[in-house]
Amino acid sequence: MLTRPVTARRLARGLPAGIRMLQTLGLTREEQASLLGMTTRNLLRAGSGQIPELTQDQLTRLSLVVGIDKALRLLYDDVTVAGWARRANGRHPFDGHTPLDFMRQGGIPAMYETRRLLDSDRGGLFSVSPEAHEAASNVETVIEL
Repeated sequence: MLTRPVTARRLARGLPAGIRMLQTLGLTREEQASLLGMTTRNLLRAGSGQIPELTQDQLTRLSLVVGIDKALRLLYDDVTVAGWARRANGRHPFDGHTPLDFMRQGGIPAMYETRRLLDSDRGGLFSVSPEAHEAASNVETVIEL
């Protein structure tokens, strides 16, 4: 349970790995700190081995970063992964914005949505626009037996 201090401390030890994952996406320290919900100063300390006590919010963000990174690495090559967060994306929910902007503006809910999208891509369930989904729902289905 995340509310137990011993569990939170154990999970916080993954912070340096999460920071490295965000670095491979080409994010600045400020962008990394924003996604992780912490100050740049605490992020720098964590990168040098001084792991701060993380809140439940920060632990959730760290978990989402790890899941997003894993999905990206399973879906794409290293070059594509490196530029993915900064590349404008026409897919829903990004709707022409970059995944980085979407997640920074939307916080944890947007990070969850991004992870869900990538996980569904991993499962072969590529998303479609809301317009395409609506058009498909209006198509009559005829079954001949």
